[in-house]
Amino acid sequence: MYAAIDDTDNQNEMCTTYIISQIAIKSKYDIIGYPELVRLNPNISHKTRGNGALNINLGKGKGNKKIVGKLNDKYIYSYENIEEEPEADEVMDFIYGIVSDYYVREDENTNPGIVVSSGRFHPQLYQKALEDDIKLEFIENYLDGKAIYRKINNGHGIIGASASLAWPGEKITYELLDYKYPHYNFLQRDIKLSMASIAEKYKSTFNNIDHANSYAAIFPKFKTPVIFGVRGVDSHDLLKAYNDIKANYNINDDGFIIFKTNQGTDDHIVNEPEYLFDLGSYSITVVISSHPYNIQGGHFFIGAKYKNIDINLAAFEPTKEFRKIVASLIPGDVVKAYGSFSSGTVKLEKLKIISLSKNLKKEPPVCPNCHVKTRSKGKLDYRCPICRRRYKNPEIYTVPRGIKEGFYEVPVIARRHLSMPLKLINYFGEENDMYNWNSGNR
Repeated sequence: MYAAIDDTDNQNEMCTTYIISQIAIKSKYDIIGYPELVRLNPNISHKTRGNGALNINLGKGKGNKKIVGKLNDKYIYSYENIEEEPEADEVMDFIYGIVSDYYVREDENTNPGIVVSSGRFHPQLYQKALEDDIKLEFIENYLDGKAIYRKINNGHGIIGASASLAWPGEKITYELLDYKYPHYNFLQRDIKLSMASIAEKYKSTFNNIDHANSYAAIFPKFKTPVIFGVRGVDSHDLLKAYNDIKANYNINDDGFIIFKTNQGTDDHIVNEPEYLFDLGSYSITVVISSHPYNIQGGHFFIGAKYKNIDINLAAFEPTKEFRKIVASLIPGDVVKAYGSFSSGTVKLEKLKIISLSKNLKKEPPVCPNCHVKTRSKGKLDYRCPICRRRYKNPEIYTVPRGIKEGFYEVPVIARRHLSMPLKLINYFGEENDMYNWNSGNR
């Protein structure tokens, strides 16, 4: 029996994943498969921190079992298959009790929702939750006859909870989250960077550390029950990374849970759509149509054409050194832009330079007799300052571009949960023969 929850935290405290950890440790049921952390549309206005929804499958398990966590010195196992399913109302009462104990009551914008279902939902609902801002009424109608649900406050969380049960899991990564309730003591920056570097040693992990910006991405920005989280494509390596960190640092934690996730999969990206809609995220092939410019705050913009539509590409200040790539583009360059679309602008997550146009520069010609540069006296009128001979044609030469064709991505400090790092592109087998990494900005 699947139980899904969302919207139990706020931007500054708590974490819905922690509630799943309490469900796992306090449940009289077995866990079937991995608990799931499913990130949804990063562009909607009403969202929780990270905009992730959670679900867990509970029942009497059978078959092979594996470690999916350890809390209070007790290992938590999951089973490969389910033998017996509990009653939906019984599971709902159990989940509701735990959510009621831990959600952020003090924030009126926290609106938990719980959905309990014997089966998964259609993947179209998941796709809609990646591209659109789903209304509460739509989900209530959708759930009618399919599942039971409960709302706390306005219950907005049933939207994300339902969408998590529609995730088809075609591309999968994992995240190990380590906990201390209510939160862990402050860690110095150098300690954080060192701990993140341990996780980075494993080739299967990603988004651990941003060396250029001295940023340890495995740590939350606010005080939550999460001490750190290590993401990767191999759950066994996550366990090794956790043990390595624990062996090197005296962390007084409560334990960890490993989640199956859609993080780093680009599931939110729609490739080459016929039309662009606000709130959507796309990969589109465009021709650069203007020179770049920047505005106050360090944000860079450049004009482009997509299917004869004029749009802008944007690299905002948090993307740091990635802005230099956008600043190096000129009219005629052909690029594939990845990012979310709003009000005519693509907010870049990564960029593939497909072809570079020649950057041609005109200069007054050199007088062949006097070997000095002529001076412009008007259109197609160049005169030697010594012999006064006149020339019509300028000298044209190609200026080196300083960038190459290939892929560039925003640094880890600015990377979204869903955005696929270049490190994972070959793992997921997308356009393997086309990808040429440019590692200078990673």
